[in-house]
Amino acid sequence: MSIVPSRMVVDLFAGAGGLSRGFELAGFNVVQALESDARAADTFRANHPLTNLVEARVQDLDPEDCAKRIGLKPGELYAMIGGPPCQGFSESNRRTRSISNPNNHLYLQFIRFAGCLRPNWVVIENVAGLRTLAGGAILHGILSGLAEAGYKAEWRELNAAHFGVPQTRRRLFIIGNRIGHDIPWMTPTHGPQSLPVLTVRDAIGDLPAIENGARLDVVPYSTPTPLTLYQSLMREGGQGSALVTGNLVTRNAPFVVERYRFIPAGGNWQDIPPRLLNNYKDATRCHTGIYHRLSWDSPAKVIGNFRKNMLIHPEQHRGLSVREAARLQSFADNYTFAGLLESQQQQVADAVPPFLAAAVARAILHTSLK
Repeated sequence: MSIVPSRMVVDLFAGAGGLSRGFELAGFNVVQALESDARAADTFRANHPLTNLVEARVQDLDPEDCAKRIGLKPGELYAMIGGPPCQGFSESNRRTRSISNPNNHLYLQFIRFAGCLRPNWVVIENVAGLRTLAGGAILHGILSGLAEAGYKAEWRELNAAHFGVPQTRRRLFIIGNRIGHDIPWMTPTHGPQSLPVLTVRDAIGDLPAIENGARLDVVPYSTPTPLTLYQSLMREGGQGSALVTGNLVTRNAPFVVERYRFIPAGGNWQDIPPRLLNNYKDATRCHTGIYHRLSWDSPAKVIGNFRKNMLIHPEQHRGLSVREAARLQSFADNYTFAGLLESQQQQVADAVPPFLAAAVARAILHTSLK
C-alpha cells in the first residue's frame, strides 16, 4: 500500500473505515476522518493511526475548525468521501424508510463541508435503495445540492462482486468534481466478461472451524498457507502469522441451532419444518436472507444486520464469525474491530468493502491523470 502525501482525503461518516481503507489501497492519504459512534471510532483509530480522527457528530462541527486541526486550506483537498448513515435509505427498513426520516438528510452536512473545504472530488456512498426512495427525491436533492456547491456529479450503481469482493452487494456511489473532469465509469474486474467472481470458499476456506458461541478471539488458521490468491491478499497484513483474530460468534439457542440442521447450502428459512417456526406469527413474511446458509461455491449474500439476516456458515451449524464476515467484506486479517461482539458485527456489516472503494478511487485517479 503506497500512499502519496499530496493525494489528501477527508472521510465524513467514516464508520469502521472501509471507505478510507479502500482509498488508501489506491494510494490516497486519508488525513482526517469524522465519526460519532465511539466503538466505530475506536476501530478506525486502531487501524488508521496516522489519520486525524474527530470523534463527534458531523452536524455539530465547523468545517473550518476541522481543517485548521490539520493545517488544511480550502482547495488543497484532493477528495472528500463519506457514507451518511443509511438506515433511512435501506430497502429492508420498512418502518422508517421515508423522506421524513432525519437520517435521510445527513447528506446536507456533506454538502456543507464540501462547500467550505472545496475538494477537487467528492464521493458519497450509500445503499442502492437511495435511488428509489421517495421517488428519487433524496438522490435528486444530493445531486442538486452538489451542483449548487459547484460540482458536476453523477451516480453509479455497483455490485461489489464485480470488483473482487466475494459478496453480492449493490451500492450506490455519487461521484463529482469541480475541476471539469468527466465522471468515470468503473470497469468490472470480475464477472461474465472478465475474471470469475470470487466465492465463499475462495474467501474463507482457510479460516478455522469454530463452534456456536465461540469466544476465543485468536486461534490458528486451518491451513498453514493460503489456498487462494484472495486468501493470500487477506493474510498479507499478518506478516506470516499462524494465528488469526476475530473468531467470535453469537451463541444461538439450541432451538435455533436445530433449525440450522435442515438448511442446505443456498437454502433459507423455507427449508425449516413449520413446527420449528412456531414463534413466527407469519413465517411467510420472512425475507430470503433469514436463515440463509451460504454456499461454498458462490459469492456470499449481502453482509447485513447480523440479527435480521442470520447468515449461516456453509457447513457448520452457526452464524458467521466476525473474521469470516470481514473477509467477505474484503477487510484484511490485520484489520481489527473494537467493542462488544454485537458492535463488531454491526461495524463490519455497515462498512464499505475496501476493494470496492479502491475500485472507485482508482477510477477517479485514472480520470485525473488523463
